[in-house]
Amino acid sequence: MSILIKAAKLIDGKGTTIENAALLMDGDRITALGRQADIQPAEGVEVIEAGDRTIMPGLVDAHVHLVNSGGPLSAMDARSASDDNMMILSTKNALLAIRSGITTIRDLGGKGFITVAIRDAIAKGIIPGPRVVSCAAALTITGGQAHFKSLEVDTLDEMKKAVRYTIKGGADCIKIFGSGGNATPGSNPLAAQYSMEEFRVAAEEAHRLGKHVAAHVHPTVAIRSAVEAGIDSLEHCSWMGPGGISVDQGLLEEIINKGITISLGFPASWYRVPLDEIQDVMDRDGREAMLEPRYRTIREMYDSDARVVASSDAGSTATRIDEFALLLEFLVNRLEIPAERVITSATSLAAEAIGLGKETGSLEPGKKADIILIDGDPLSDITALQRVDTVIKDGRVAAHQGQVVI
Repeated sequence: MSILIKAAKLIDGKGTTIENAALLMDGDRITALGRQADIQPAEGVEVIEAGDRTIMPGLVDAHVHLVNSGGPLSAMDARSASDDNMMILSTKNALLAIRSGITTIRDLGGKGFITVAIRDAIAKGIIPGPRVVSCAAALTITGGQAHFKSLEVDTLDEMKKAVRYTIKGGADCIKIFGSGGNATPGSNPLAAQYSMEEFRVAAEEAHRLGKHVAAHVHPTVAIRSAVEAGIDSLEHCSWMGPGGISVDQGLLEEIINKGITISLGFPASWYRVPLDEIQDVMDRDGREAMLEPRYRTIREMYDSDARVVASSDAGSTATRIDEFALLLEFLVNRLEIPAERVITSATSLAAEAIGLGKETGSLEPGKKADIILIDGDPLSDITALQRVDTVIKDGRVAAHQGQVVI
């Protein structure tokens, strides 16, 4: 069935804006877009008059955790949650994501193959939700970051076997915890968990099997090993070191030259949730000490030629999956990054980073009809992304005015 959508504006996700816009789709694909005067529907085409709304690509969140609640106690709860509870949370989070305008996600750390099962259930139409790229369980050292839900891997042979095992089970990509973090007692975010050689084995084995690798890397020492080893996506990329937080300009230049993606994995909760309400491993003093230096590094990365993807780490402490738009608001209004750059980093660039750039992430003829209709213009008011009227995924209405369509 062919459908023509008319609206005040269209943002294509790659830097082009069209006023008085129209988009034509047939089945699950976009067939044409342009100015309303230039696209005349054939007889029998359904026309949607979207008025003052903006047509946009569906949002792509490249770093989420479906099995986690995203509540104030999320990190602690996940350490004792059963597989059944994680499956239920994953189903709930899929519903929250799609109704908020997120049509594609990359899950970077579930438990076992729970998120693979969720991915397949969504693809089959059993439950509503966004398109899922899943790493299944992430890889970590014994007792390391998120060990309670990850595969514990300590040697080169174990690393190779773990990569093969997760891909055999249906994983779309590989995620390794290349450094410690803040979700696990005893984990050290200033230290690397793997050597460069261990990073390299993970990358080579995954690439041999046609999969990309994302690495959780907070400290500069781990970022450097990941870059040298050929990792595809640097998650968090926090530039932490014994002397504080600052960008290593030479290493950033190497990241740019190699075309490696930087995926922020940055919780919106740091912007809108009072620090006293956040309960996890890091205390209030620790968070306060990190805020401004971390903000500066994010601005520096966006100001460079790096491939920076806005991703939320949804599911982490006080970071709900349906609050992705709050992170985008934070980047624009608090860090003063141009709205167009932020939107691109949460649509086309994010889709490219997770291997789906040829299918989704931007509005182009031939691509999937993953579309959201926004009340307002997010280029002039980024908070408009919190006012999603309609979500279309694969050419079908998935949610309308906050209600998921089953």
